[in-house]
Amino acid sequence: MSSGLATRSICRSVLVVAMLAGLALGTGAHDLGERQLKAEMIVRMLRLVSWRTAPAADATAPLTVLVIGDPALADALREAAQGQRVDRRPLAIAGVATITQLPAVPPAVVVLAASQRASAPALIRSVEPKGVLTIGDGEGMGQAGLVIGVYVDGDRIRFDANTAAAARAGLSLSSHLLRLARIVG
Repeated sequence: MSSGLATRSICRSVLVVAMLAGLALGTGAHDLGERQLKAEMIVRMLRLVSWRTAPAADATAPLTVLVIGDPALADALREAAQGQRVDRRPLAIAGVATITQLPAVPPAVVVLAASQRASAPALIRSVEPKGVLTIGDGEGMGQAGLVIGVYVDGDRIRFDANTAAAARAGLSLSSHLLRLARIVG
């Protein structure tokens, strides 16, 4: 990697981390609402995760994110993902009502709604060996065994990172991401 390319990559990572750190609920022109802020955060986080498992057959195929149990969050993610890429791959967002609708070949990323928290253990058993990034919406999702848990803390959107769950799933979380996270595993 050339020095200029490495510098641009580092600058881009620092910028993403700075944007992650600045997401706050509040009033004013930038008040997006909780779901929209969480969606923005999730899209930005995807750039800070590396999948160590087998790469996709087509490196330009969309990186699929499946939201379970929250159509409004799926819509917010679609909006936040518009025109965004992760490792040169466009993002494709889908939604299903329950974990029973999870496809046999799971997507690269599964976002579990707070209303589906009781399904977390089954989701983990189903997708963890397949290298899927699991993200939970709500307090305690990281402690429940998902790789990342996104939650509201006062007027800020925060997140947990479960490094043990990431390792079991064959994922590597960027040090930039881990610096901002509450480490729970």
